[in-house]
Amino acid sequence: MRTSFIAQLCAALMITSLFLPWFPDPFGGQIVPFRILQQIEPSQISQRLADLPPEGIAFVASFVLAALMLVLGFMGATPRLLAIVTGGCPLALVGWAAFKGYQSAAAASIDGAKPDIAQMLTELAKIFQPGAWLWLGAGTVLFLLALIDRGSPRRR
Repeated sequence: MRTSFIAQLCAALMITSLFLPWFPDPFGGQIVPFRILQQIEPSQISQRLADLPPEGIAFVASFVLAALMLVLGFMGATPRLLAIVTGGCPLALVGWAAFKGYQSAAAASIDGAKPDIAQMLTELAKIFQPGAWLWLGAGTVLFLLALIDRGSPRRR
């Protein structure tokens, strides 16, 4: 990729988002994924990963893929497919969460009215804190960058 530096920066920002607050805690604090990871005993990691739903596995995979992309970038390789998958994880997960929220709101509707998607996204935007925005933003830029950048120009 010609824009491998920007791709590496996006991967680094995705990893950095682990250390920032993502959502407000119901008790007035903030949910930071790294703090949650620190509380897991090393002997329980494999069991915790096995118990995760597919969405949780994709969430963890987004950070593993970002780290892999960063390491490969330092070695001089930035695979386009890896950038598409790494950047696509946040987009797919947020899209899936919005879809499931829409389904739940439609099922809970008493009068059968369809929920307002714009209102749902507005409420979601109020909940997101810097870590979630950074993860989603860096993933989006990485995904779009990988789609647009066709690699180095061919020599004739």
